[in-house]
Amino acid sequence: MTITQEPTASGTYFQNNIPDILIQKTDANESVTFEFRRGSELILSEKYVYDVDGLIRIRNLGDIVSKYLVSNPVMPMNITSVHTPGLANCLFLYAITEGTVKLENSFIALKCEADMIVDAAPWTKVNFLTRAYREKITAKGRNEYLSFYKLDTYDELVIRYKLVYLKAGVMTEFSTGLDVLPISTARQIVTFNTSIGRILTSAGLPLDTIVLQYDIWIAGIGLETNHYTYLVDNTLYRDHTSFVYINSFGVMETFTATGKMINKKTNEYNLGNIDNHYRKITQDFVSEKTMNSGYLSDVEMEWIDDLITSYTVGLYTPTDGMSEEITLVGVDKTDITSNELQAFSFGYRRAKNNNLVFANAAKGIFDRTFDKTFN
Repeated sequence: MTITQEPTASGTYFQNNIPDILIQKTDANESVTFEFRRGSELILSEKYVYDVDGLIRIRNLGDIVSKYLVSNPVMPMNITSVHTPGLANCLFLYAITEGTVKLENSFIALKCEADMIVDAAPWTKVNFLTRAYREKITAKGRNEYLSFYKLDTYDELVIRYKLVYLKAGVMTEFSTGLDVLPISTARQIVTFNTSIGRILTSAGLPLDTIVLQYDIWIAGIGLETNHYTYLVDNTLYRDHTSFVYINSFGVMETFTATGKMINKKTNEYNLGNIDNHYRKITQDFVSEKTMNSGYLSDVEMEWIDDLITSYTVGLYTPTDGMSEEITLVGVDKTDITSNELQAFSFGYRRAKNNNLVFANAAKGIFDRTFDKTFN
């Protein structure tokens, strides 16, 4: 047998970009045995027979790999940084046996449900794991996170930032380190907090400082990522709802919708006669909300597809984390190629079947932002 196509030995691939394995028949053997493993764990062992052209094509390895690249649940929102080894434990090995001949190979696969047209290794070295590519609009009171694929070959890395803000009405810049990612003996995906509140606290500035933008990047010996820019929107929106979700790379990301929300409540009854009285026997009460995203650019409209395709979505509060898991039940989204702001609507409901909520039960005279340690 001759293998005419296969993943590059020890190469790194996004899950949907793993090439097929092509085997050409060169002798009298009619079949091969294919074993596929994640580390030492056997995933499958199958026998394949050559077709009439003397070829075997092993397809869609990415579909198998995706079942083993499992994301962590949505993390607490007040994290500084979290390492997620589950997504980084991504070494896959395979062996092809024909008679007494056995050929072995291995590759590294990274979770990415989007179709990436770039090579994974150089891209992940200089970019963060998000489809909001290099720029995002944020505001005070929102939580923001970035994730980075950190190799075991990297030296100590420093998360750095540059802050542009107004001081006495004059635009001022401030640049320093935010956090240190120490040397690791294993590959890691690191998720860290890049919220504007954390940046201002790190800079020693008041939380009411007027921030224009800030950049985040990672730097170390022989490595510097692209700068990721947060543009700060200081508009006081009347309505806003914040969502946290697992994006196509399997890491946590957030989105805040600034449009109007409509809450439609329906109740389906089963009625019957009981003791000569016409009564309600059972009911199914559903509270389904329709949310408008607010205006987005065409780049943001593409990025937000990660939200509407995510299997894990929740509402969040900045201090308490994900307040409840939700399920998206309808999307009305049309992307326009003209250079103009756009918006879309999507529906969601509680993941819990009980939609009857007493949300104000825990409220007192102070809201959730009150500092309970204040004396």
